[in-house]
Amino acid sequence: MATERDQTDPDDESGTGAPDEVRVSTKFLRAAQWAADRHAEHAVGLPGTPSLAQVLGLASLVIEDGGTEREAIAAMIVDALGDEMPTAELRNRLGKKVTALVVATHPDRGTIAPGRLPLRADDWRTRAAAALERAATEADPSALRIRAAGVLQELRILQRELRRNGTIVYVRSPAPPLELLDHVRALAGTLARRRPRAATTAELRTTVTDVERLSEIENATIAWRVTHAGAA
Repeated sequence: MATERDQTDPDDESGTGAPDEVRVSTKFLRAAQWAADRHAEHAVGLPGTPSLAQVLGLASLVIEDGGTEREAIAAMIVDALGDEMPTAELRNRLGKKVTALVVATHPDRGTIAPGRLPLRADDWRTRAAAALERAATEADPSALRIRAAGVLQELRILQRELRRNGTIVYVRSPAPPLELLDHVRALAGTLARRRPRAATTAELRTTVTDVERLSEIENATIAWRVTHAGAA
């Protein structure tokens, strides 16, 4: 993709093209570097997932789904943040419009890939319920696209870890494996129903099916109970 000129206005997206021909601007490159640095600093991703690859992978999902550069930047930033929200810094770096998308999509993510965020079981359940509610009620198509891309990326991480390491990955889950899989089905299903023609929807469905196949739920549950004795 071609690189556009430097943009002094954080909210200026001139020259980025239509959603299906998004070109990379200097703003995008700076945001990607900032997100990768922040991602590495907070170690949000699972082991073995390079920070730059993860944030660019999420941006790619958003763009392939018909998203704009602004949406792709917001997705990278959301993925890189922990629970903190440096709103003032984001406005200065990226502008009000990107920051508004980040604020809209930041809460209640990270409920699928085990170990994604360090949570207790009760905290995870609260976040999971809120994530499902947001997926069902989100009115902004841009925010919904970013959420769908984030869920798909987490599913891919879980799928990859299951293929590499087997069901032992579930010991990092704050909730029992069956409960986590129920949440996965509900969240992916809600997003698929709300976005039936979206580019990410078919892959959401097939990835959930593959995760279910790989999970070996009885073995996963035994391993989880040994690790989390008395937790749930």
